[in-house]
Amino acid sequence: MLKQPEPPSYPVPTWDESGIVPETERIQIKQNWDEIRATMSHYVGIVRSNERLRRARRRLRLIQEEIASYYWKHPVSQDLLELRNLAQVAELIVQSAQQRHESRGLHYSTDYPVTEDQGKDTILKPADL
Repeated sequence: MLKQPEPPSYPVPTWDESGIVPETERIQIKQNWDEIRATMSHYVGIVRSNERLRRARRRLRLIQEEIASYYWKHPVSQDLLELRNLAQVAELIVQSAQQRHESRGLHYSTDYPVTEDQGKDTILKPADL
């Protein structure tokens, strides 16, 4: 690493607050948080299936779109950043579960009820994301 050249630096543009409106209600953050929790519990819990995982992924993408829209319209807050991170982690969990074609540990897949003799790591590549 020490022998690698320094990466080029780029100027950071001045922050533009036009179009940003103060929050008047925080219900959307709470609602999205509750939806992620319910989606993960109902579709990505201990018992899973391919269809449940597909449904979870679709719902999480819709929630992420709502979060992104909210993010660009309102001031950034710790709750908003945590919500955005939670949604990303939830999607990564679903993607990982979709790649695992076996039941392992406490997670039982109705589509893949057998446990393989040797567990394999699930590696998500940029193309998966």
